[in-house]
Amino acid sequence: MLSSLKPALIVGLVIVTLMLLGVACGGAEAPAASTGASAPAEATETPAQPAAQATAVPHTATPPPEATVRPTSTPAPTIAARTAPTPLPSSGPKHGGTVRMAAYADTKDWDPLGSSSLSSVISYSQLYNQLVQFDNVDTGLVVGDLAESWEVNPDGTQYTFHLHDGVTWTDGEALDADDVVTSMLRYGNPCNGRGRSGLWRQYAIPVEVVNITDKTDCTVTNADQVVRKIDDLTVEFNLAFASGAFIKFLAIDYAKVLPGHLLEQGIDLNQSENILAHGATSGPFILEEYQSGNHYKVNRNPDYFKDGLPYFDRIEHFIITTPATFIAQVEAGQVDMANAAANNLTATENYDLETSTNSEYVAHDVFGGATRGLMLNIKREPFDNHLVRQAINLAVDRQKHNARALHGAGRGHCPLVGLANSLEECESWPGMRPKDTPGGQEDIAKAQALMAEAGYPDGFEVQYTVRQVGTYAAECSVIKQDLEEYLGITGPIETLPSAAGYAKYGTARPPDAKGDWEMACQADGMTVYDVDAIYAGIFLKGATRNYTDWETPEVNGWFEEQKVELDPEKRRVINMEAERWLHDFSNNHWVSLTLGRNFWVIHRDIKGFHAPDTVQYGFKQEHLWFDR
Repeated sequence: MLSSLKPALIVGLVIVTLMLLGVACGGAEAPAASTGASAPAEATETPAQPAAQATAVPHTATPPPEATVRPTSTPAPTIAARTAPTPLPSSGPKHGGTVRMAAYADTKDWDPLGSSSLSSVISYSQLYNQLVQFDNVDTGLVVGDLAESWEVNPDGTQYTFHLHDGVTWTDGEALDADDVVTSMLRYGNPCNGRGRSGLWRQYAIPVEVVNITDKTDCTVTNADQVVRKIDDLTVEFNLAFASGAFIKFLAIDYAKVLPGHLLEQGIDLNQSENILAHGATSGPFILEEYQSGNHYKVNRNPDYFKDGLPYFDRIEHFIITTPATFIAQVEAGQVDMANAAANNLTATENYDLETSTNSEYVAHDVFGGATRGLMLNIKREPFDNHLVRQAINLAVDRQKHNARALHGAGRGHCPLVGLANSLEECESWPGMRPKDTPGGQEDIAKAQALMAEAGYPDGFEVQYTVRQVGTYAAECSVIKQDLEEYLGITGPIETLPSAAGYAKYGTARPPDAKGDWEMACQADGMTVYDVDAIYAGIFLKGATRNYTDWETPEVNGWFEEQKVELDPEKRRVINMEAERWLHDFSNNHWVSLTLGRNFWVIHRDIKGFHAPDTVQYGFKQEHLWFDR
């Protein structure tokens, strides 16, 4: 049957007024290899002249089935935006031009397998396509990408996708169902990290392999039961149960289809030099060069299967990690836009940039930001003691964290960000209460008693680790002050480049490893605006921010129960119970702080932009164009 998919949260009009910011960064465990030498990331070259205009043919797709509407909380924002309106274009879309984009961090991954980094998905998203994607205008609606249509069986457990005919890789090979099956079985294989490319597998029939116990033989034994080729242009997915979330996780930019003919040869597509050497991509742009720490540049794919797209001739991504440098480049007109809703600026700095540029640049609010937290390495002493973790959860001053580190841009403190208990309800919980209130004073006293009970009445020394992007250093500075004052926990803050920080967190992944870090300030960018994204990002084994692979039967049970519940209120009740348990911290690894805001800074001359619902998609840039 064919029907229309609406976003799981029908909040389209509300999204315009709700502004949420947070640096949405994901994490993989090892940096990607690079090519070329490093050089200062200054965007000073002259843009290319516009190419001849062509007529754009809109891309259409058969919409998927109606998703169950799930509840959400829509509280008023804590800070008022000063976003300037984007002027109407002087004409229809134009072809040509070189656009300069600022990347907030270097890429680590060129292969989506196991990838969970925002800085990485931006880089490979322009090179490849998904089966489906979120619409470029109605950004909560799932439409086709490689799939021109699809249907779903009556009970919602089988999706059949029909691919566009005639799509080719840039090396001339046909892109067909074999590529889709090969790519998806990689992402679905339990021997591989789920990352964000494999989030859809939470709903599909599980992939089985010969030996998962010690991963000595990861050959898939039930491929046709999960995802199978019907013919060269038809692929079938089989779900374990009906789910409106499945198609959304398949639509995020991480779920790319890669060239199966290269994967089968053992070509490592996580290496940029292999992408350059083999030239087998499908997306709107083709990688021209990558210089680690400096830039990556892509050119228009002249044989792109979507008629008339893309509009830009070339995109140059300059890696600019320092806020002052980004501000200076924007004010000087040296960059045209950020390449994501992340630029290492605070909310106030984003607003000030609009003022300082006379509204030539607009800071577009992105609704689904990043859940910000304090990660505790439960494999290392003293964090293996749940009493210590409870004490820290009670002692952190969340109001101070929001005011000083995020400039008041955070929204609430619920672990499930208002999608279960209301933000107002969470404010009354122990640990959430302002420390200058009687309740807050009780929380401090309780935290001190727990430390004494755990055998640390005078505290201990610890090392904080942060990645040198966004507001992480400021956040850990505020938390360090609280924990030193209230619990006697002291120690330095270690600041690492983004990729090095991810690599260090990843040292805690192996089952027999304790990891080389102790506490860290980090965020998890929401993939889709749904509570499932928070579980998959933080609270399930293998989750993006669950570097110690912490898990409990309680959380697993709640997740499994709520993900199949189609009644919105019943689902909310399940998650309310789970959320309260998570915050009580009888067993947890993540101190929830707030849901942040994100801003996507774009020059007013760039047209076609509509802010996505979350920070984790919308990076192909095939639909943007210059009105100059």
